[in-house]
Amino acid sequence: MAERVAPIGATGSTTGVSPAPNPWPANVTFEADGMWLAGQSAAALAGRFATPLLVFDQEDLTARLRAARLAFPKTFYAIKAFTAHAMLRLAIDEGLDLLAASGGEVEACVRAGVPPSRIAFHGRNKSDDELELAVRARVGLVIADGLDELRRLDGSAGAAGIVQPFLLRVNPGLRVDTHESIATGHESTAFGVPASAVSETVAAAASMPHLRFLGLHAHIGSQVLTTEPFLHELDVLVALTARLREQHGIAVDMLDMGGGFGITYTDERMLSVSEMGAAAERRLRVPCGERGLPVPTLAAEPGRSIAGNAGITLYRVGDRRTLGDGRTVIAVDGGMSDNIRPMLYDAHYMVAVASRPGGPLTESVTVVGRHCESGDVLADGVTLPSDVERGDLLAFAATGAYTYSLASTYNRVGRPAVVAVREGQASVWIRREEPGDLDRLEAPAPRAVPQKDPPADITLRPAQPEDARSFLSFWKAIVAEGGYVRSEEVETPARVYRARFRQSWTDREAQVVAIDAGRVVGHVYIQREAHPVTRHVATIGIAVSADHRGLGIGRELMAEAFRWARSVDVEKIMLSVYPHNHAAIALYRRFGFVEEGRLVGHSRKSSGYEDEILMSAWVEEGRVPW
Repeated sequence: MAERVAPIGATGSTTGVSPAPNPWPANVTFEADGMWLAGQSAAALAGRFATPLLVFDQEDLTARLRAARLAFPKTFYAIKAFTAHAMLRLAIDEGLDLLAASGGEVEACVRAGVPPSRIAFHGRNKSDDELELAVRARVGLVIADGLDELRRLDGSAGAAGIVQPFLLRVNPGLRVDTHESIATGHESTAFGVPASAVSETVAAAASMPHLRFLGLHAHIGSQVLTTEPFLHELDVLVALTARLREQHGIAVDMLDMGGGFGITYTDERMLSVSEMGAAAERRLRVPCGERGLPVPTLAAEPGRSIAGNAGITLYRVGDRRTLGDGRTVIAVDGGMSDNIRPMLYDAHYMVAVASRPGGPLTESVTVVGRHCESGDVLADGVTLPSDVERGDLLAFAATGAYTYSLASTYNRVGRPAVVAVREGQASVWIRREEPGDLDRLEAPAPRAVPQKDPPADITLRPAQPEDARSFLSFWKAIVAEGGYVRSEEVETPARVYRARFRQSWTDREAQVVAIDAGRVVGHVYIQREAHPVTRHVATIGIAVSADHRGLGIGRELMAEAFRWARSVDVEKIMLSVYPHNHAAIALYRRFGFVEEGRLVGHSRKSSGYEDEILMSAWVEEGRVPW
């Protein structure tokens, strides 16, 4: 067993008992060789998955889900905190339902295999399409933000022939001690129905035949660290419950107090969900008993308090310098694209060296990101060892919530990978976003306009049987280059190509070669699919000899393939290409090809697994079904 050490910059203990408050996941330890999480060293995780890297302690995450489920009669995990499919399935397996705040989040739940009856759809300014999606998916509950939304929801439910259960969101008019941007329950926020209008709104909804009123919902804000604001919120909801019964005889079956339970980022004392649940149950029963009201089911929506402290982010140090004002700045390979919270909310984090113990001397440093913004500051004035240098790993605690969810691709930097570790085993929950992923939304470029003609002595024509031997030599050279085609060796004899080339331009396929002094120096093969519903689609492969690249031959071969496609009524051309084949991808884009997907690890070659990018182009420019 390695000697355990308390790292500089982290809450730790050499006795094995961690004092509260502690922002790190339950299974993080700091050993003589650096940070370990659930049996995996930070150095090993960073080496395997690269950085920046969001890492979850899955056992800790499961325990937090379980505690949240037991704390309240009804618990929704607020998936906006962190939305990976694996996380959603874990929450469902632990008995929680899910709270989605957009149509996209509803889609994520459904695609993760979540039963729609266990989804609640929340959110401000829901579109008609989103309401129709929720109704069509048969989500268990819609949390409506106002009367207009209720009318539109009634119409969608009526069109689907169902009765949709709903809660009405209330603005309780309460201010809480948190950052103004995440205070959501005071009168100046545009969330929910003012308390004064709740009674008439619910009464109006009662006349809508395709809606069923279940109860009231409120949310006062996020990162709230004491129970009292939530208890005041319940007081407001109970008073509204009594008013609805007295004025309209309408019963309230559920009161949803929202979420926002605060966590430890540096030295805050986390609000215990079990204590919160017990206090809320007591607060609910007393006034209901005094007013003779049936006690509604109490619901809550924790998100941050489940995911936040169970996750950390690992960064690799790239640069260290002293500024003109004397401050020491350490630059890491992430920044505001993977964690915008310090810039949005002035959020603070506990930071520690994760790859080694660090020296005994310390200093106050500023940790900055890699982006072209002076405001890309992840942590200011944190204490770290004075010997931090390029290549070291830094760990940020409590990044499990609202980091990946708020991540962007600023500066075309892909979002980080997300892994979960349990009992020494790491599993990928979300793979790293690559440059090819960022290209997938690009619209087709205008078709290539020839910049120059290929050399006059290059002839393009359909392949002929006498080209077989030359083609075989050409193809062996392409394969020998490695990295551009699937094949790693050529076993097909020339006689097979000779037979194939006897019919090189038919309504099923075309094979065109580029000839220079009797030698094959380029080749394109395009073949339509055989199935009746995909006969409008063809697959293409193209190659040019290394000594003839850059002469326009690839462009001319591609043009021939498009000419064949038009002649046989092929409408769409598909291909696959390795991500590192930048020249080929550039050629394809000039012909209007766009990325449609990626086959991860699809090629298993002697050098290892390689992804393949799927690209397509419609033969008639501008002809896209969407």
